[in-house]
Amino acid sequence: MKTKQINISTMRVLSIALVIALGLSACGGGQPEGTIGELYAQRDSLRTARTNIADALRAVEDQIAALDTNTMIRTTTITTMKVEPEVFEHFFTIQGVVETDQNAQIFPEVGGKIVAIKVEEGDKVSAGQVLMQIDNRIVKNQINELKSRLSLAETVFKKQEHLWEQEVGSEIQYLEAKNNYESLKQNLETLEAQNALYTITAPFSGIVDEIMPKEGEMAAPQMPAMRLINTSNMYIKSDVTERYLGQIKEKDSVEVNFPSLGEKQVTTIDRIGSFINPNNRTFKIRLNVDNSHNTLKPNLLGELKIRDYMNDSTIVIPSSLVQMTPSGEEFVYTVTNDQAKKVYIETGMTYNDEVEVLKGLNGNDLLINKGARSIKDGDPVQIEE
Repeated sequence: MKTKQINISTMRVLSIALVIALGLSACGGGQPEGTIGELYAQRDSLRTARTNIADALRAVEDQIAALDTNTMIRTTTITTMKVEPEVFEHFFTIQGVVETDQNAQIFPEVGGKIVAIKVEEGDKVSAGQVLMQIDNRIVKNQINELKSRLSLAETVFKKQEHLWEQEVGSEIQYLEAKNNYESLKQNLETLEAQNALYTITAPFSGIVDEIMPKEGEMAAPQMPAMRLINTSNMYIKSDVTERYLGQIKEKDSVEVNFPSLGEKQVTTIDRIGSFINPNNRTFKIRLNVDNSHNTLKPNLLGELKIRDYMNDSTIVIPSSLVQMTPSGEEFVYTVTNDQAKKVYIETGMTYNDEVEVLKGLNGNDLLINKGARSIKDGDPVQIEE
């Protein structure tokens, strides 16, 4: 094997340093002697000699490593990924509750015994359909009696009117007959309106979800009789923190996930509230949702995935590849001429284990993926096939 020479200047430095160190040791004998000034001077000389020796020794070792063909060069096997500009989106997730404007507890307007329940739970009903009948016999008897009196009053009034037109009889008799007839007529209308209160009808079309009392029990205005729900027009309301007020707008696309159903659907923001709640610094949003399959129920919990940031051309890399120096600077490793190169970067937002790189990478870099944590700047690397 051919022996290679070590740099002569390095050897000279090493030799001079050794001579100085030996000379100082010989002059000192056993214990250092002399004035305080001489002792300080000896200390400084020894320190300088030590430094020179360490530098010279390091230089010799570096040259040996470079010239000795028997020394193995450590090469790290890595994988790489091509960095190219792409679309980056950031989303935030909040919870919302499914609601409907047609979800009502129906209360009777009068008290009385329930004589008939015309529907069952789960029945679909139309607006105006009779749901329940409360005993109204007393009011009906009053109506029948009043109708008889009204019929007589009408006959008397028409005869008085006929006589008055022929200028027969007094005006006061005509006016009394007219007043009596009109008064009874108004009383009948009042009783008929009161009688209608004993029949509970559906205020809108929907499904009878719950019937509280049973037939034969007493109904009271303060006790609910039924719950009626229309699930065809459903929507979600949610509270959004005010920091997103300038980042979302009406008609923005939103993905809604219903964990209880294992169902997802895409909708849009229908309305953004105009009021910020001072207690929690949030504003409300409303989203219409599709319930054509009748799977959504009032008060069902939904998770809303809303986009608050998008860059249509930026560098995006896995966040696991970003490393940090003790001083807080972020960096990654790229490959240049089969060597690892440390590149300092500036990152933006992070989403789904990916981070947006604002500065440092130009879109043509070959980023080290596997093996990035076991190398340092300048290390030789080999790309895995």
